[in-house]
Amino acid sequence: MTFKQIALSALMVLGMSAGAFAQDANANANGDAAANAAEPQLVPHAKPEDNWLKVCETLDSGDKACIMRQVIVRNNQFYGSFLLRDDPGQESRLLAIAAVPLGVLLPFGLTWQIDGAQPIRVPFMLCDPQSCSTQLVINEAYVNSLKKGAVLKLTAKNRQNQDFVVEINLAGFTSVYDSDQSLSYEDFNRQQTGETALEQMLQDRAEQLRQELGVQGDSTTADPNATTDNTAGSN
Repeated sequence: MTFKQIALSALMVLGMSAGAFAQDANANANGDAAANAAEPQLVPHAKPEDNWLKVCETLDSGDKACIMRQVIVRNNQFYGSFLLRDDPGQESRLLAIAAVPLGVLLPFGLTWQIDGAQPIRVPFMLCDPQSCSTQLVINEAYVNSLKKGAVLKLTAKNRQNQDFVVEINLAGFTSVYDSDQSLSYEDFNRQQTGETALEQMLQDRAEQLRQELGVQGDSTTADPNATTDNTAGSN
């Protein structure tokens, strides 16, 4: 395995975090705490293709290994994500990863459903400080379902045994998946490095101001179990 192959594998994990190319999701206004869901919405005047980020690298064999991802944020907090890896160098070429914030009941797993198709319950694979993720080896038929679909709905259970729903907007998936256009790993890494540095600088400045004012900073993480303001995120 080359360095770039290793880097591309690591990129799957990086793709779980909210950063560039993240879509914003607005809360439902009906106040239904049981659903506690948000509907992903395109940035005004944006193209459907802007829902998706695609990063590819050329393997030693000459084949291309790619990932496609969509990250959803809500109130500047991680809300959910979906990532598809297409790597001809792996035994399982097609691998899909979906993640939701911390605070969900792990035994119930995460249910994946494309439009009105049969839902699939997928067990949680691992949790990091921000999210809990599931992964599923898929086939071309499932990719075709994503291409034809409108919404991939991810449903977990929060601590109150209520549905926590994340909707992945599939608009633009087909054109991006079939397109030869993509970011290289170097371009993506350079972009992420710059954004991370800027974000850290802003966080450091905010913390300095809080200390000068004698105010303890509140947590920027959120909770799928929150019911008072329909805000969801990680513990």
